[in-house]
Amino acid sequence: MPIHVVAFLYPKPDKVARVEELAQSVSDYVKENEPGVLKYQWFRAKGTDKPTIVVWESYADQAAIETHKAGPKLAWLQEVSMKEDIMAAPLKVIPLEQFTGFESRL
Repeated sequence: MPIHVVAFLYPKPDKVARVEELAQSVSDYVKENEPGVLKYQWFRAKGTDKPTIVVWESYADQAAIETHKAGPKLAWLQEVSMKEDIMAAPLKVIPLEQFTGFESRL
């Protein structure tokens, strides 16, 4: 059964475009180099008083999570974020446990 995670990033208001640019680079890398990542989607949260980016992630197994966490592109994102001081608050990662529902009717 896949493992699901949601991550929340809180960019500074004047750095949202930069975070989106970095996100594209990370997403492209993950798609090409991390086959255990089943879903890796970045969203702009609507209706929030401060800029919030939500990353919805699904992994084949715990090994895929560990590969992602140890990957060079995630380290690069963290390094750039610190160097450019683009976040207003720390990253928040929440593991999810599904208890009902479905993904697709196909």
